[in-house]
Amino acid sequence: MRSESVEFISIDRRSSVTFDEQIKESIKALILDQTFYYQAALPTPQTLAKHLNVQLDLVKKAYQDLVEERYIKIHDDSSYSVAYFELTNYFFYRNVAIYDAIIALGLKPSIQCLEKKVVTLSDEKLKAMGFSSGEKLFYINRIYKGDDKPIIMLENYLPLSVFQNMHLKFVGNEPLNAYMEKEYNIRAKLSNRVTKAVNLSAKLAKALGERKHAASIQSTNRVYDLNDRLIDYGQSHTTSSYYFQALVTRDEMLSYYHPDENHLIT
Repeated sequence: MRSESVEFISIDRRSSVTFDEQIKESIKALILDQTFYYQAALPTPQTLAKHLNVQLDLVKKAYQDLVEERYIKIHDDSSYSVAYFELTNYFFYRNVAIYDAIIALGLKPSIQCLEKKVVTLSDEKLKAMGFSSGEKLFYINRIYKGDDKPIIMLENYLPLSVFQNMHLKFVGNEPLNAYMEKEYNIRAKLSNRVTKAVNLSAKLAKALGERKHAASIQSTNRVYDLNDRLIDYGQSHTTSSYYFQALVTRDEMLSYYHPDENHLIT
């Protein structure tokens, strides 16, 4: 972020709202409308306090509130940067590659491969995933990054009956959808995802650079090809900076409406 970013942050001295609350809401609005982008540096509290001509403690309180709400992050050197990002519903509800979604954020994508191996699971587990009995799977565990910082961990299970010898050829840092199409001429047609909010385990938190039990969005995904074959079972976990924005249709809103009592059910 440019040094003059401090000029975007403002307060209204005529307002009855406290200065710290105004500072917090001003920065939050700038983040949400993407004036301040993910990972961009914020002005120091001292710089902002001088610019706004307010007490330093008020700016520090606003920053602390934004840290607690996970809009910004404080670093070891006491500097602050934007922590908020959103992969959008195009990833969670449509068949869009994570790699492409990270590019859409304006970040440089990269992939760190943590583990890859052939696994033989019980028929019960295979059935739960949607695979046939006795299917051998190629397991990949990778972290997708933006500007070299973790965004999402993705574990994939790929059927070796479809992707023969993939375990011998796949390096680990290739975008998966592009690899499938290039090497096997297989393209994903349908992506069925189920998402929910979870708390990260100690192992997941360490890998993503998060604190234990940090909030995360978990997505379980089944991908089918043009022949309606299940070609990928995956599960992902985001870092705590991810914010989930749901698309709600008019009919879904009306389903919450109770016509007899004439109010919204909460």
